[in-house]
Amino acid sequence: MRTFMEDLQEATEYHGHLCGGQILGVRMARAGLGALGIDDPKAFRDLVVYVECDRCLTDAIGTVTNCKLGKRNLKWMDYGKSAATFLNTQTGKAVRVRTTRYFAAPEGADLVEFFNAIPDEEMFEFTAVKVHYRPEDLPGKPLDRMTCPACKEEVTDGRQVVRDGTALCKACAEGAYYDTGEDA
Repeated sequence: MRTFMEDLQEATEYHGHLCGGQILGVRMARAGLGALGIDDPKAFRDLVVYVECDRCLTDAIGTVTNCKLGKRNLKWMDYGKSAATFLNTQTGKAVRVRTTRYFAAPEGADLVEFFNAIPDEEMFEFTAVKVHYRPEDLPGKPLDRMTCPACKEEVTDGRQVVRDGTALCKACAEGAYYDTGEDA
């Protein structure tokens, strides 16, 4: 297993700067991997991680675990929480790791020194969980494809929504995050 400082350096380079969120994310990732007995996440192919926020710690977790959205083994759950669930898809074993409270280093403190002085048991709560997922949610080639009859765009992996007996993409069925036409 890599050292904490090696993981932190890689995460910081990827993220662009050192901050408390990077240190917290590296610590959380290492704790989650340890709970599942994964020593070498770069070689372990059966890990899926669910992150619950889109903040700095998410970049660190992805870097340390070698999980990425594009590889479909990093899942973003928009909960706004400093938490992540680490799932071994081979065994089904999963652990959710969350921070016990908000941690902030005093002004001018050495961030690494501050965060590393807090033991995992004080910083994190570990909960064994069962993750509910479909085969379409796992890494690999799409298992399902369809074309939305309204916008003519392809939808993969069962992400369509059925409205009045018609399968549509989520944007057409529920409204998109963007506008087209005159409002654009």
